[in-house]
Amino acid sequence: MSAEAYRWRCACCGQEYTGLPTDMAFGAPVDTDTLDDAARATFRKNEDFCEVRRASGVTDRFVRCLLPLPVPQLSSEFCFGVWMSVSEKSWNLYRDGYDSGQYEEELCFGYLMHNIPEYPGSLHLHANVVFQPGDQRPKVFLLDADHPLVAAQRSGVDVAQIERWVALTHRPKAGSN
Repeated sequence: MSAEAYRWRCACCGQEYTGLPTDMAFGAPVDTDTLDDAARATFRKNEDFCEVRRASGVTDRFVRCLLPLPVPQLSSEFCFGVWMSVSEKSWNLYRDGYDSGQYEEELCFGYLMHNIPEYPGSLHLHANVVFQPGDQRPKVFLLDADHPLVAAQRSGVDVAQIERWVALTHRPKAGSN
């Protein structure tokens, strides 16, 4: 069965839907409300890059990536749009190849900047960030072998879990139940 043909009932609103979402994106990699005035003033983010320059002189750099999780029941994958913290060297490597889709190296190291629902302790998991050709976002492959999210990336997640994730962010239309 494909994700497009899958029928399911939303736990949030109770409505039945056809077509299971295959991705979900997180917002900014840092909570701007927690930044000091200097960092908030230098906070820069677009769809693919985020940078925070702190008063201490430290600069945090983040790139938008995809964290793929196989969905064996649907013979497809579900992707989280995540932010990865990367070094200045990796940031520059990605920026330099961004427009052409050609990179001097095929991957870099990064830290996951989100707690994935149902996977406590996933914030700051270590990962390889693998650059993709053309204008595709890099893919994240987790490295911490003993974490359940790493196991899920290897063996997959089921559709019931995706339904729960969708319900976390679903906002029913006015007047619907």
